[in-house]
Amino acid sequence: MTVNFEQIKKNTVKAERQLKETDCVRFENPNGEGKRVLFAGNSITLHGILPEIGWYNEWGMAASEKAKDYVHRLIANINENAKDAAYCISNVFMWERNYMDGCEKVFPIYQNASDFAADIIVVRFVENCPADNFVAELFKKELHKFIDFLNSTGEAKVIFSTSFWHHIADDALREYAKENNLPLVELGDLGERDDMKALGLFEHDGVANHPGDFGMEKIAERIFKVLKEYL
Repeated sequence: MTVNFEQIKKNTVKAERQLKETDCVRFENPNGEGKRVLFAGNSITLHGILPEIGWYNEWGMAASEKAKDYVHRLIANINENAKDAAYCISNVFMWERNYMDGCEKVFPIYQNASDFAADIIVVRFVENCPADNFVAELFKKELHKFIDFLNSTGEAKVIFSTSFWHHIADDALREYAKENNLPLVELGDLGERDDMKALGLFEHDGVANHPGDFGMEKIAERIFKVLKEYL
């Protein structure tokens, strides 16, 4: 199958300054006594305010409000099915940018996410990993280290997704999920559709090509089909 990688070129939101390092891990209802769910992602999961690109929010880019990003659509679905769940939301752009150099150096940034001791981990990142000189085996090796770090108890149920925009690492993600008997949610077809994006709502093309409310809802729907089995 021929894959069109043109869509990811439209993501011109830089893989830097998405959040301060000290803000990369956040919590909602952290003392909840129910399931503990960790969302590990990038700008689609959580992006801080960045006026120079016209983004003035602190939630998943480019939802119109916090409640409509895929994380909070999933939180709403989980809350309907599980009592008093606790949540950790982490932007792992620092891992994406640095994995080729040995990802352990960024682990301290995400120590609080590891200490959260999640029961369920939603792995929804890859878009910011450098595509140049991509080596699948190196990627899988470093990804394994990072997932092991985040899965501090070794007992978490881990759910993967492919990129919203087709990325060269998608096949490696599929291979890793298959090799480790883990579920993987396909999202690349959503990124091919203009109705899934926030086009016309933001001047910055990179922001506008992120998933809008409809795209966020569809991402959440697909992930929840797998996640609900672990509640």
